[in-house]
Amino acid sequence: MSIRGHVSRNLVNLVAGRAKLGVTTWAVMLVGAFWPCLPVVADELSVDLQVMPCVQKGRISPYVFGAGIDAKTNPLRAPKYPEKVFRDIGESGLRIARYPGGFVFNRDDHRGSWANFYWQDHIGKNPERLPYEVYDLDTYLQLCERFNIEPLMQINFVGEPQESVQGYLEYLVGDGDIDGDGVNWAEKRKANGRVKPYKITYWQLGNEVHSYPQGFQENAAGAKEYAKALDRLVPLIRKMSPGAKVLVPLINIERPRSEVKDKPNAPDINFTTSHEFAVAFLENLNVDVDYFDWHFYPANGWNGKYDFLDTDDEWKHLYCWGTKFRECHEIINALIKSKCKQQPPPKLMVGEWSADWTAGIFPQHKNSVRGSLMRTMATAVFMSDHLLYMMQKSVPSENIHAAFWHTFSNDAQALFSIQTSREQGLSYKGKSTDEGYGYRMPIYWTFKLLSEQRGELLVDSRLQGNNSIVAPKPGVYFDPVFAFERVTHCASLRGDRLYVALLNKDANQAVETRIEIRDWPRKAAAEVHEVRADSYLAENTIERPDTVKLADPQTLQLAPTGTVTYRLKPNSLVVLRFEGATSE
Repeated sequence: MSIRGHVSRNLVNLVAGRAKLGVTTWAVMLVGAFWPCLPVVADELSVDLQVMPCVQKGRISPYVFGAGIDAKTNPLRAPKYPEKVFRDIGESGLRIARYPGGFVFNRDDHRGSWANFYWQDHIGKNPERLPYEVYDLDTYLQLCERFNIEPLMQINFVGEPQESVQGYLEYLVGDGDIDGDGVNWAEKRKANGRVKPYKITYWQLGNEVHSYPQGFQENAAGAKEYAKALDRLVPLIRKMSPGAKVLVPLINIERPRSEVKDKPNAPDINFTTSHEFAVAFLENLNVDVDYFDWHFYPANGWNGKYDFLDTDDEWKHLYCWGTKFRECHEIINALIKSKCKQQPPPKLMVGEWSADWTAGIFPQHKNSVRGSLMRTMATAVFMSDHLLYMMQKSVPSENIHAAFWHTFSNDAQALFSIQTSREQGLSYKGKSTDEGYGYRMPIYWTFKLLSEQRGELLVDSRLQGNNSIVAPKPGVYFDPVFAFERVTHCASLRGDRLYVALLNKDANQAVETRIEIRDWPRKAAAEVHEVRADSYLAENTIERPDTVKLADPQTLQLAPTGTVTYRLKPNSLVVLRFEGATSE
């Protein structure tokens, strides 16, 4: 078993409640403590990739290409150049959007405050029928319809009484007084210009309910209260919205070594769910739900230490989060398998995720932004690595169904920037406007590329070679091993087209990639789509909006031997599209 295999196994033991470290674990920690950094390699690196298109693993969920669109502060509400915004939305590849998003269900704040979403305050708020005023519920849903985006609608079940929740459902999907309470919210929807009910499949109950201001006390009693509320509300949703798929918050976890907080008040990053709450909730969940919600927010400023920032090794620490994400996924799966009574268990939605959040969590440190590099190619590489993994884990035999990048527009890690016609505040980054139109972030291009240039079916593929990078110390992880794969990939098939996505996370070295496609006759050329930058620090700005962008497609001639060689440059995401020999 590999070192990482030992680590993953012992992390699973931690979540299952067996926190006592065994001899093997201590041995692994000892090895990790003396594992040297990889030397600088002068010669060009190489890997071999075998692709078996005839071995199909299942359909990839398009909903891993999602994002959050919030109700109140999103600059989609008031764009200065709406036609350009609509172009960006239409071309982005966004497939599912979460609304109203984030920390907007707060039991301690009054109705109408920034921190609270009451649906009654968001209807009839667009009398001029502006197509972008997403403060208005109808406008948001019609925007989704226009661009073929699946909406996921959140329900404020903590701050509103049950009759209000019923009214919310009736307004959106009802055709008459479907709950029989004598109030016909469907008629109010019609009066606001929408006659037909909306088609909504996905409903989420609250957000991060392990945090008391948004939900319940972070202990076993709070978890039982949460489970009891679901006993009442989930059947209600299914009755009023036939065919509904219900998502319920479960866990925030970013550091598998610390798994979840041992005690409700123990310090950890970003309000990580307590072990007590997570276990008690799973043990007391009696009603069937469709999905659990997992939030993932990395931050390199752990305990305020920034020893590696602004050094030549900075990028290595940033990309270790790909390993952390994979290990957290293993931990969550083990926890669900161990404690959840529902069989088969619910699948996962990554309800919020983003790249490094150091600058948002530790703004008092002047160089904390170096740990985030939020608008740079570093975040685009980070995003691509996670999307490639989630594509592979979204087939029916796996359990990730959807994922929502933290913010769709204007936050520092959003897909693109918008100039607004009026100033609006944002939770982390102040004004939501930029001088000039705005620009597409580097992550926009990698998101768009992977969403568009991919197949429907995941196919078997195997990568071999010198493909490991170890993050040098000092680091910020509890784990004894901090490493990541230099090159990650995903192969997929749509009809007679084969897509091979390749990501090189190495900031300095190119990797010669030899691709062997087995038992699949193909034409003698491939089309190459690439997003790359000369540096992981490359940043799109108002002055230079095209520093990072999707390059025009290139043609690659294939060798007669059947093996394709492609030089994967540093900081690059590439999709090679092959045509089957029988395609027109």
